[in-house]
Amino acid sequence: MLDDNDFALASADDTSVVVLEELSLHPQPEVREAVARNPNTPTKVLLKLGKEFPDAITANPVFNLLVLENPESHFVRLSLARSTTTSESAIAQLSKIEDEEILCAVARNPKTPLHILEQLVENPPRFWDRQRSSDRYDFDRLFIAIHLNPNTSESLLLKLAESGSSNVKQAIAQNPKAPLSLLNQFADWRDSPMHLAIGRNPQVPSAILEKLAGENRNEIREMVKNHPNVSETAIAIINFIEGKPGTSIDLLEQLASDRRASVRRLVAAHPSTPAKVLEKLAQDTDEDVPFKAANHPNATSTVLEFFAEFLVKQRQRVSPANLGKIEWYKKSAIQLLRRSEITPKVLENLLQMNEFDVVYAIASSLRTPPTMLLALTDYQAPSGVHIIFLLNLAKNPNTPSDALEKLYLKINPTPHFIKVNGVQVFTNALQAVAAHPNTPVHLLEQFAVHSRDDLRAKVATNVNIPISILERLSNDSDTRVSTIAKQALKARA
Repeated sequence: MLDDNDFALASADDTSVVVLEELSLHPQPEVREAVARNPNTPTKVLLKLGKEFPDAITANPVFNLLVLENPESHFVRLSLARSTTTSESAIAQLSKIEDEEILCAVARNPKTPLHILEQLVENPPRFWDRQRSSDRYDFDRLFIAIHLNPNTSESLLLKLAESGSSNVKQAIAQNPKAPLSLLNQFADWRDSPMHLAIGRNPQVPSAILEKLAGENRNEIREMVKNHPNVSETAIAIINFIEGKPGTSIDLLEQLASDRRASVRRLVAAHPSTPAKVLEKLAQDTDEDVPFKAANHPNATSTVLEFFAEFLVKQRQRVSPANLGKIEWYKKSAIQLLRRSEITPKVLENLLQMNEFDVVYAIASSLRTPPTMLLALTDYQAPSGVHIIFLLNLAKNPNTPSDALEKLYLKINPTPHFIKVNGVQVFTNALQAVAAHPNTPVHLLEQFAVHSRDDLRAKVATNVNIPISILERLSNDSDTRVSTIAKQALKARA
């Protein structure tokens, strides 16, 4: 209830300056406004009350005297800039004064027309920023005041967002008149303060709140939960982010396209994510998402094919100097080759990595088709490990006869033994060809008459060696060869 005594004192012509100063701090606004209208109130008090009661200041009889005394004083100009009774022409003149406080007052004045607000944005007067003690011009306070003016249009808000600082943009994000296009744009930023600003906007639509619902910061999610426009979808997204059960397949499909890699990673690791969603995630640009998708229990061969493509692309992008990354991609490719679900397409993709360790693993894999093994006989391995690579091909049970024949021609002319860790690799490679069940008969004939005892012994173990060759080897001059051949003949009898 209004204190009639204090109001009467604040309005009386004979109230002392001391009392008026005290009443200017009165808790009731009606009393403070009466002080602002009292001609006995000192200028310094009027200046303090001017922001709250601008029209009362300019209506005070003493104000006209102050205008006559010094029309260019800061107090007079600031009071006129704040008052809704100031004419448009006077506001236009005030809008050209290089004083931040006056310009902000003009910008906040609901009587300031749109064209003056637009002029302040497009060509603001240059006032020195004394607080920064530099030559910079900081229009944050001015632009923030403009965006709050009821006459500000949507197009002007767009201009403010284009030219204003992050503080201005955050202020606009909280404005109920903020264009939807701007809010959508701001919501896509990786900027938590901006997201909090959007959450404070009472008019932000549910679709944008759904974007914010997937943020990592609990403070943002709580703001979304408590927003009047929050949707069931936004709540479901928050529950998903927080690891609560019940996420639907439809929502997982939606979140697989989320702009945030952190959300897509959660989808890739979620136990209910279906294979078709994992196929999409296996092609993700974020490095962690495809790894999680490929290791998901629901990952299909198609997921692994996409993951293989991803590994190749990542390897091709990495700098040759980044040895750690290169080794990581190679290791990941080799681990993929051990999976039972891999297809020839996976192998074809990984071959494009053109890393010896990966190609070596493909040559060793029992899932590598014969046609690919044949093609690998022409692979140019590094000179120091070339024979080792050929040995690996010769040991693969899927290596076809035409590939074994090519291997024999590549290995047999070698004029000397190559030792790796004390092992005679040259001899072992020929032994592998001699023992392989797919080696053609004409090569078995050559091994049976080879000058090396170990090769004749090895061919005698070949499960597909003709009886005629075994009989001949059973009479071999080397006791070990003849014994092996006789045992083989006995086993076939």
